[in-house]
Amino acid sequence: MKYLFCVLLILSTPLMVYGAASHPLDKASQLIDQREMEQVLKDYLAEQSDLLPHTELRFKSLELPDPYRVPHGRIEHQVIPARPGVIGSRRMALLTRVDGRISSNQSVRVELEALAEVAVASNTLRRGKILAATDIELQTQDISRLKEPVFIADELIGKRLKRSIRLGEPLQRNQVEFPPVIKRGQRVVIQAHSRGLMLTAAGEAKQDGRTGEAIRVMNSNSRKEILCQVVAPGLVKVEF
Repeated sequence: MKYLFCVLLILSTPLMVYGAASHPLDKASQLIDQREMEQVLKDYLAEQSDLLPHTELRFKSLELPDPYRVPHGRIEHQVIPARPGVIGSRRMALLTRVDGRISSNQSVRVELEALAEVAVASNTLRRGKILAATDIELQTQDISRLKEPVFIADELIGKRLKRSIRLGEPLQRNQVEFPPVIKRGQRVVIQAHSRGLMLTAAGEAKQDGRTGEAIRVMNSNSRKEILCQVVAPGLVKVEF
């Protein structure tokens, strides 16, 4: 009778199943696994490649975090590179939002490869040399550690080298003397941008300036000097 009582007791006890499906957190959350993280990062990199017509971006390596859980709801992922423009980034932040609220912020260690056809020296070039077409050729290289690669060889022809360059070394814009597109004393047009509006004014350059550089410009009406960015020959802009 004792044994029969034990058997009946066991059979009458509710069966408890242990495992992932029965965990209370699983019912209230959803899993973000490494496959999903990798796909999000690859999709992001493909989008960035489309924005850089000269460059193909690829991951050489990815160190993904462990899978993590977020609450149930509408999921959106956002990738933020450590460096603007992606190239040169060693880390990326992977933000996961659920119904518009950040639920997870994961740090992903990455190694990027940025392949592009860039101008390189076709032979050893000495400092001060005026570049000719025969000094330059285009090669596909990893530009992830280059600051100012040149994608169009013709931009370098006739320019003077600031330092010596070895055979096969990429030619970068900061290694070459580009003539100023605006010269001191030149009359220029000032574009003033403010909250979506654009105004123009006449001015006079107080310094030589190359494209992208900041120079002092005197407003012809107010006679005040302001710092402007060189946009093109005869054109500068300023933000207010």
